[in-house]
Amino acid sequence: MERLKIYQATDPTCIWCWGNEPLIRALDYLYGDKVDIEFIMGGLVEDITTLYHTEGDAEQRIKEANRRIHENNLAASTRHGMPICRESMALYTEQYRSSFPQNIAYEAAKRIDAHKAKLMLRRLREATLLEGRRTSQMDQIVEIATQVGFKAAEFIEQYTSSEAQIDFTQDRMLCQRNGISGFPSYIVIANSTKVILSGYQTLATLHNVIARLTCGTIKPRRIGPSLRNVAAFIKHYGSIFPVEIEVAFSLDRAKTDLMIDTLLKEGKIDAEEVGTGTRLRYSSQRKKGGAAATD
Repeated sequence: MERLKIYQATDPTCIWCWGNEPLIRALDYLYGDKVDIEFIMGGLVEDITTLYHTEGDAEQRIKEANRRIHENNLAASTRHGMPICRESMALYTEQYRSSFPQNIAYEAAKRIDAHKAKLMLRRLREATLLEGRRTSQMDQIVEIATQVGFKAAEFIEQYTSSEAQIDFTQDRMLCQRNGISGFPSYIVIANSTKVILSGYQTLATLHNVIARLTCGTIKPRRIGPSLRNVAAFIKHYGSIFPVEIEVAFSLDRAKTDLMIDTLLKEGKIDAEEVGTGTRLRYSSQRKKGGAAATD
């Protein structure tokens, strides 16, 4: 039987793709090497001045777009649980009107190291939506690339090459061929059968699709919500947010908070307030200065 593949059509700046990070991590943690998870760059914003039908010159339209995006992000965060930057972001300016640079950055990273590219995608999301950084800027992109282990010169060479741009164009064409116009969307393939899921998805939905496509032969690991297992989950990814525990272990928020409080009191994890939420780290990693999350 061929391996099951899950493709997420995405954009590094998409708030609902950020909201589905708990799903991506749960799939990775529960299915492991039984499932391949890949990303297709869709390019959410080609030119911010055309995203909303507003009046005024380019500067005014961009300012209004940034304001609306922040309002939408705050509303989305309250629904999906992943934290975001509290302060209003100025992600777009007259010079930086597009989210395409972040998409191309992932493509460049993937050409060098596919695993590190996934780490970079996660960091691009965090830096954009949680830290409020203008991640379309070259200096920000290169800094994030080096944070996840790329050599700056090698990354810049790939990022500025035509190959990364071509890969991005091909990804966008793949989205179009599959009728995908919104993000996130998912393409799940097994045994030559393809299922397309549009929009934000739950773990239960993916469990059902995987079981149906594989006739139940691919199953998630059974990992109980013990303190030891939750601590191991945090250690595995380096840093996580509470909702990622909720999704991976099928817990409600009250039980999740209780487990976090216990692990904090036992000194096994550390907590850091960031944006509208709390970042959790395994204590031994925090004392060493932090570790890059693993996908």
